[in-house]
Amino acid sequence: MIVQKINTKITSSFDLAYKYFFILSTLNSLELVKRDVQLLAYAISQNKDVSEIKAEFVEKFGTSMATVGNIISKLYKLNILEKHKRVVKINPVFLFDYNSDLALALTFKHGNKG
Repeated sequence: MIVQKINTKITSSFDLAYKYFFILSTLNSLELVKRDVQLLAYAISQNKDVSEIKAEFVEKFGTSMATVGNIISKLYKLNILEKHKRVVKINPVFLFDYNSDLALALTFKHGNKG
């Protein structure tokens, strides 16, 4: 087995959340685009529900409410977001302290090996 260790400096909770969801998207072929990941990272960095930061996000990232609505719909279908009554939240399985260090362990196994 080959082992590689990569250390990278993270400057903020936004930066960590952005990299985390980008890695998850890539590994799981979720096909999230930059704006999808930015929305998730921004909600996490602001420590708010997605439905609370929509207007802020539109202004800060120069997008439209329609685009944000489409992103929310896409992330909801992927079970990354959940709806609780009228509040759109990130699925709790993806929530942890994004202000702390994070270590990810990945194992890639060939399908033809035991």
